[in-house]
Amino acid sequence: MAKKKSELNQYVSLSEKDYLTLVEDHITLKALKIAGVENLPMFKSVESIIKDARIEIHLKPIKQKYR
Repeated sequence: MAKKKSELNQYVSLSEKDYLTLVEDHITLKALKIAGVENLPMFKSVESIIKDARIEIHLKPIKQKYR
């Protein structure tokens, strides 16, 4: 079990599986940056969403009576 220190000096518990996934994702991201993926529009859009701390969800109703 790993613990991540938050902004309020509290600790957030992570399971071993979540911690290993976090480390694996970090290593993958570093490798992609070295490969030059930072210049692609997709990477820039993901970086923008993370930086702004926002997520936009667009839904389209299946039935027209729910508009």
